[in-house]
Amino acid sequence: MSFINQIANADARRQSEYFQPGQYLVSITDFKQGKNRKGREFVVLETTVIDSDNTAVHPAGAERSWLSMLDVDSTARNIRGMLCAVLGVADHALTVDMITAAMTPDEETGKSSLAGLRAIVHARNIITKAGSPYTLLNFAAAADNATSLSDVKLR
Repeated sequence: MSFINQIANADARRQSEYFQPGQYLVSITDFKQGKNRKGREFVVLETTVIDSDNTAVHPAGAERSWLSMLDVDSTARNIRGMLCAVLGVADHALTVDMITAAMTPDEETGKSSLAGLRAIVHARNIITKAGSPYTLLNFAAAADNATSLSDVKLR
């Protein structure tokens, strides 16, 4: 196979970066499961920045991702918290059907049912109990018509 054909048949590399400390208004582009090159399973929330508190570093249109490895104890509760927040439901109201819908790609688009939702992300650096740096993300639902951080109330 020629190099041109290799390029033609390859999936484009996503140029996304992980969230850094700050506040963001984002549009969710996908939420999916996958495996890294070493075979570790993960879930990733992919987003596009609509607005941020530092547009020089996080401009509108920039892609930002949140990756969680499935073999980490806190992943299930972190994902549950994110789902409750972006769907605007209380913890006790999140159902298996809602989780399944979020995690199952649509047959037509191949995207999660979360795609298109707007959310607020507040990211801050913490030190874990093990002494490692970690960027902690808190999520909240945002109105479908929100276009800037000034349109939403930040917590």
